[in-house]
This record gives sequence, structure tokens and C-alpha cells, in this order.
Amino acid sequence: MWERLIVVIAAVGGMLLYDGVTLRKKITRREKGVYAVIVAGCLYMGIDYVVNRDWFDMYDIVEFALGEAAKQVEATLGVKW
Repeated sequence: MWERLIVVIAAVGGMLLYDGVTLRKKITRREKGVYAVIVAGCLYMGIDYVVNRDWFDMYDIVEFALGEAAKQVEATLGVKW
């Protein structure tokens, strides 16, 4: 678990450090809001990786949002898996 924590801290910390230096006073308030949402998603996925639990992943969200439509397309095309 400690190795995973170090990896996440290095990745997220490096990203925030680089973006903080590069984007300082170059982005608008709206862009900062979008950036904060993206960082929150990264932190969620990082914590999910560290604790190694079966939380919602991106696949689960896409499956929930597009699963039924994908099944209908699959049925229409007659795909045999």
C-alpha cells in the first residue's frame, strides 16, 4: 500500500507543481473550475488505486451511462460474442 501511495503522491504532486508554475495567472476562473473538477477525479482514482477497493471506476460509469444503448446497437447489428 505504501508503494502505491508514493506513486500517487509523485504523480499528482508532479502534475500540480507543473500546472501551478505553468498556468499561474494564465487561466480564467471558469477554467480553474474545470481544472478543479478534473483534479478531483484524479484524486478519487488515485485514492481508489491506493486502497485497492472495488469502487466505481470509469468503466462502471460508462457502462451505466451507455450500457443499454450499446446492447441495443449490438442486438441491431447481430453481433455474436
